[in-house]
Amino acid sequence: MAELNMLSYKLQDLQFFNKLDTPGQVQLENNFSFSVNYNQDNTRCMAKLYQCVKDKTDSPDHRFFVSVELVGIFEVAGPITDEDKRDFHVMCYQQLFPYGEMLVKQVCAAGGMPNFVLLRRKMTRDNVVLNRPNDE
Repeated sequence: MAELNMLSYKLQDLQFFNKLDTPGQVQLENNFSFSVNYNQDNTRCMAKLYQCVKDKTDSPDHRFFVSVELVGIFEVAGPITDEDKRDFHVMCYQQLFPYGEMLVKQVCAAGGMPNFVLLRRKMTRDNVVLNRPNDE
């Protein structure tokens, strides 16, 4: 059975602004993407997490906006199956998300929203779709 080990992560991008007039309730919307791509010999993979939270408005000028983009590099030891890839997808997310959560929480606290937390997505191996660029 293959094993997965996180080697490193890198903050690609972090954006924040808080133009809310007064603290209080604001309607928020959440955008999220997460992908895992493997190198050619399946010995490493790169996970990319993007999450954005902004106030719900029809205007392009938001009053609150925070986004984080992280990349994680993982080492894969042993032969890997499609089932392993489904498990690793979930494991990569579980290992990478806390870093994004911590960074966003610190920035939001400094920006006047100390109780803000990112929504953790429920992810299971059953809802992971493997992309096959060579299959047509």
